[in-house]
Amino acid sequence: MAARPDEVVCTFDNFSFGPIATDDANIRVRWVEKELGYTGWDDVTYKSAIFLAAFEALESPVTAWVSRQETMTYAGFLWWLSHVGDIPISIVEVPDLSITNAESMAKFLGKAVPLSTKDRAFHQARWEQLKIEDAPLRVINGEDLVSAQIEYFDSSLLSHATFEWQKMARIVTATLVEFYDAGVYQTGDLLLRARLADLAEAGKLEWQGDLSHMLRCELRLPSSE
Repeated sequence: MAARPDEVVCTFDNFSFGPIATDDANIRVRWVEKELGYTGWDDVTYKSAIFLAAFEALESPVTAWVSRQETMTYAGFLWWLSHVGDIPISIVEVPDLSITNAESMAKFLGKAVPLSTKDRAFHQARWEQLKIEDAPLRVINGEDLVSAQIEYFDSSLLSHATFEWQKMARIVTATLVEFYDAGVYQTGDLLLRARLADLAEAGKLEWQGDLSHMLRCELRLPSSE
């Protein structure tokens, strides 16, 4: 739309969840399979490795599009920044990057701001601290990215459950809408589905159907009978 020759690449992996202490992709793959019940994450980590390789011989300045209101894009930015050394970088900050359409994104072209040495050091130090903590989740708190435990979203999920049977997908959607209304996009349906399955297996919810499929599973709060 803007008739620009820029090449666009993205991180693929979602560093808002899973182990980050090392760059061993196999550790992340095994974690996603165990905690989230998703197989095939090796393809995601492979694409992220290709993404990083694109910067090895790069001479041109890079413009990074960042949203501090979206955990996945913010975490992905910090992870990327920790790997690219001192290449010149400019930043475009967009509040809701993942749902911004092409017409809206075009309005941000030309508004990039050079990343200062001080800000680069701050972001890199933040990621190093998150790596040391190596928590199961990263979430947004204000404008900061902080560590969180795997149960972080459980109370929100349970607040949308009722004593009537509901599709798992309906509870997940209600929780995502809650994020949307708050203007902070904390996580996606992959993690929320996995947490609902764990809550059901722990007896916090009753269930019927296929716990691994949001549209084939129904949940409700345990009855008092």
